[in-house]
Amino acid sequence: MTHAKTLFPVCGRPARLPERLVQEALRIATPYGSPHEADVERDLWCHLQAHGDRDHFALVLDLDGVATGAIWTHWADGTPAALDVRPDCPFVDPESREGCCEFAFHPGAHSHRLTATPIEFS
Repeated sequence: MTHAKTLFPVCGRPARLPERLVQEALRIATPYGSPHEADVERDLWCHLQAHGDRDHFALVLDLDGVATGAIWTHWADGTPAALDVRPDCPFVDPESREGCCEFAFHPGAHSHRLTATPIEFS
């Protein structure tokens, strides 16, 4: 018997990664492998469940290797100003066996419980 799951809207707040943070992401990722500039996300959107005025978070670059995490950025309004290496969320859905694509201890629902369509911003 399959249970219908409640899906929550993804925030989707857009932002653009400044060029200086593109270069910083490449520098941070170098010890984990050979990052390519084309792999750095520049057109960002908040990956978290829709939320109020809290910070928005976006994935910038997955790090090569096992259990290395990823480079994320965050912003309140406007442009991201810093990068963080964050471990991956360890949650795995017991039914689908799908892993969460967010960072560890993220607020809101796990990625498999979010809708694929962001809410609209004007």
